[in-house]
Amino acid sequence: MNKRHFFFVLIAAVFVTGTHSSYADEDVYRACTNLVYGYAYHRDQFNADEFANLFTEDASLTVVGQTWVGRTDIRQRIEGLKTGSSIRHEMSTIRIVPVDDDHATGVSYATIYSAPSGESSVSSFALMGEYHDEFVRTAEGWRISKRVLVQKYTSQR
Repeated sequence: MNKRHFFFVLIAAVFVTGTHSSYADEDVYRACTNLVYGYAYHRDQFNADEFANLFTEDASLTVVGQTWVGRTDIRQRIEGLKTGSSIRHEMSTIRIVPVDDDHATGVSYATIYSAPSGESSVSSFALMGEYHDEFVRTAEGWRISKRVLVQKYTSQR
């Protein structure tokens, strides 16, 4: 192979590798973003099984200073809330950063509204904060391995 031919092969390999990497990043972003939206939806609907399955078997979830570890504890948390207030998570800014082929981190903003059971009006949001996430690729697909809600603002109701 002459130098010119080698040069073109090298350039093509770099281009293909770079293209593949960006597609992979898009897949990670899409999968992890869907987990963020799934969390909000299944939490608000009290879908304990679907909610818990967004996490790895040994995941941790920390909300307002309480931590649940493992799918079973995370599922039981949601099951225990079914008779409580109505809640809605409004997710906005979502930033996903691939770390390597099997790990990513993320930050997403949430405004959370809640009302007592049976009520349909709220005077303000209950909490505004950020979810800080660690994601991992598993045999089941991408899952949340760690999620921490960092409170930024509360309502002055």
